[in-house]
Amino acid sequence: MSISQALTLFTHLVALVGFFAISITGYIDFVSICLFAIALAISFINSRLKRPYYLNPKVSAFFAGCILLYVSISLFLGGRDFFNTVLVFLVYAQILKLLGKKDTRDTVQIQVLSFFQFLAGAILTVDLYYAVAFIVYISVALWATMVFTMHRDSTEASCVDNSKVITPLFLCVTLVISFAIFVLTALTFVSMPRVKTGFFMSGIARAQLLRSGFSEEVELGQVGRIKLDDSPVMMVRILNRDFQSLPQPIYIRGIALDEFDGSVWRIGGFNYKVHRKKHTDIIKVREVQNKTLLFQEIITEPLNTHVLFAVNAPVGFRGLMDEKLIDLNDSYMLPNRVSSRLRYIAYSDISRPSVEELKGDGGGYPTQIKKRYLQLPQLNRKVRELAIKLTASGKNTYEKVYSVMRYLAENMNYTLTLKGGEGAFPIEEFLFRNRAGHCEYFATAMVVLLRSAGIPSRIVNGFMGGEWNEHGRFILIRERHAHSWVEVFFPKYGWVSFDPTPYDGGVLAYNGELSFLKSYLEYIRYRWSRYVVEFSQRDQRAIFNRLQSGWKWQRSKLKNGFNLKFESRGKKILILSGVLVLFAWAFIAFRPYRASGMFWFRNRGSEKKATVIYREALLLLSKKGFVKSDFLTPREFAEEVVRSGVKELAVFKELTDRYMAIRFKKTTTESEIKELEELFARLKKSFKGV
Repeated sequence: MSISQALTLFTHLVALVGFFAISITGYIDFVSICLFAIALAISFINSRLKRPYYLNPKVSAFFAGCILLYVSISLFLGGRDFFNTVLVFLVYAQILKLLGKKDTRDTVQIQVLSFFQFLAGAILTVDLYYAVAFIVYISVALWATMVFTMHRDSTEASCVDNSKVITPLFLCVTLVISFAIFVLTALTFVSMPRVKTGFFMSGIARAQLLRSGFSEEVELGQVGRIKLDDSPVMMVRILNRDFQSLPQPIYIRGIALDEFDGSVWRIGGFNYKVHRKKHTDIIKVREVQNKTLLFQEIITEPLNTHVLFAVNAPVGFRGLMDEKLIDLNDSYMLPNRVSSRLRYIAYSDISRPSVEELKGDGGGYPTQIKKRYLQLPQLNRKVRELAIKLTASGKNTYEKVYSVMRYLAENMNYTLTLKGGEGAFPIEEFLFRNRAGHCEYFATAMVVLLRSAGIPSRIVNGFMGGEWNEHGRFILIRERHAHSWVEVFFPKYGWVSFDPTPYDGGVLAYNGELSFLKSYLEYIRYRWSRYVVEFSQRDQRAIFNRLQSGWKWQRSKLKNGFNLKFESRGKKILILSGVLVLFAWAFIAFRPYRASGMFWFRNRGSEKKATVIYREALLLLSKKGFVKSDFLTPREFAEEVVRSGVKELAVFKELTDRYMAIRFKKTTTESEIKELEELFARLKKSFKGV
C-alpha cells in the first residue's frame, strides 16, 4: 500500500471512529447520521478513485457561515446548552470538510475534528460500546498520524510514492505501539485521583441520560408505561448468600408512599430523620438483632432520583459519597438528586414473621400511625361498604389483610391497557367497572380497602424480579420490572409486605437460542460498569495494597534464596514453551531474513540503496523546477524531463532505467549499485551546465 493510499484510508477511518463515538451516545439524530455516512462515502470515492464529486468552495464557505451563524444564535440568543451546540458544530463541520477538496491542511482538520468528537463521546456516555471505540481509535489514530507525517515528509522531499512503504510489518509494529499506549492509559486510569461521575457534564447533558420506569409518585391512569421498556436500570449482586436460597420473588424496595388524593400517591408531610456515618463507612438506618441479613452490591443506571434501593427492608448502606442519609417514611434518600450512576453496598433484613406470629399480633395502633396511614380522599361509599364486607369475617389483622388480597386476585384481571371510565376516581373504575389494571391499581385498591377498614397501610414503589446472570452472578433489573406493592403495619412486627398483583414466578430468564450470548454480554457490561465506570478510591487502595504485599513477598523470597517450584508438569511445559518462543523470535529478528506479515523475504540492502539514490536525484531535479507528480511513473517522469529539451538532463533517463531494473530484480550486485552511483554523479555534474 502506498503512502497516499494509506493516508486516504486511515483519515477516513479516523473520521468514522470519531463519529461512531458520539453517535452511540444517542445525541446525534438520524438525519445527521445519514448525512455523515453519505459525505464519508463520497469523500472516500473522490480520494481513492480520483473522482471529481467535490463541493464547490463557494458553496462550502456559504454553509460554513450558516453553521457559525446557527452556533452563535443558539449560544447567545437561543439559550441552548453549550455542549449540545458544540456537538452540532463538530458534526456538520466534519461533513463540510469531507465533501470539500482536500489538501494537507484539510486532512489535519478532519483528524482534529474526529479527535474532539471522540472526546465528546467520552463525556457523554459510559456505555461498553465506547470501550470498543476507544481501543479502535487508538490504533487507527496512531496509523493516521504516522502515515500523515510520512506523506508530508515525502512530499516536501519530492519523493516517489512507493507502494511498498506501508507493509504488514509496519501495521503490526504500530499495533504493538497502540497496545503499549493502551496499557499506559490503563495505568494512568488506575493511578489518577477519582472524581465524581458527571464532573465534566453539563446539566442538560445529564438530563438526557435519565431513565424512566421508576417514579417517586404513582399516578393512576398512565397505563403500562413502566413495564414496556427493556432498558437496564440496575444490577444487584448478592455477596453473602447463594442466589437459589433467596425467597422468591425478590423485591427491590425503593420508596414508600402514604398520601393519596384519589389519583396520585406521594409522600405526605416533611417529618424525617437523618442518619450519619459514625466510626465506620457504614450508615446504619435501623437496629437489628438476630435477623437474617443480606449483603448486596448495587450498581444503578442514571435514574434522576435520590432514592436508594435495597432488597426487602434495608438496615444500612456502605460506599456512599455523602456522609448522611435522609429517612423519610422509611425510605432512604441521598441529600441531593443524583443524575449519574451509583454503586454502593446495601444491607437488608430479609426475615419475615410467620403467619402464626402475624395472626397473634392484635395490639393497638399508635396515634401517629393511624393519623398518617389511614388517610383517604372522599371516595364513593361503595368502597367502604366493600371493605367492611371483605374484612367482616376476619378474626385478626392478618386474616382481614389476606381476605382483601385474595378478593383482588380472584376478581380482578391484570392488564397493561385500561379503558376510560365515568367515575370521579380511577380506583372506583377499577373496583366496580373495568375490574382490570396493572400493579399500581392492585396495590392502590388493597391500601384503600384496608384503610377503609381501619388497617394502616401504604404503597411501595420499586422493582420485582429480574434476570439472573449466571456468568456475573448478579440480577439484572430492567425498567419493565418496575412494580408497586403494599406494606401493612403490625404493632409488634412493624411493616410487613404483601403483594396483591398476580405475578409469573419472580426472577425472569432469557429464552431462546441466544440466551447464552445475551447473558455473557450483560456480564461484560457489568464488569465494565464495576471496574471502569465506577472505579473508585477504594479500588485504587485495594490494587496498591495487593502490589505492595506482592512486592514484600517477592523481596523476602529473594533475600532467603528463591527457588522456583513448579506445581505441575503442565506448568513446566508451558513456561518452557514460552522461553523457546522468545528465543526463536530473537533469532528471527536479527537474521538477514525477517518476517513481514506471514511471509519471509530477504533483506534487500542493495535495493534500499538504489531507492535512496533515485530520491536524491528527484530532489536535485526539483530544485531546478522539475517536480514529479504522484500520478506519474518513474519512466513517464523521465520522458517528461527529456522532452523539456535540456540535453544535459538526458542522463536522468538512463539513471531511471537502471533504477527500475535494480528495483524489480531478485538479486542486485554491488557493481550495479556502483554504476547507478556513477550515473547520479554525472547528473549532478550536468546541473552545472543547466
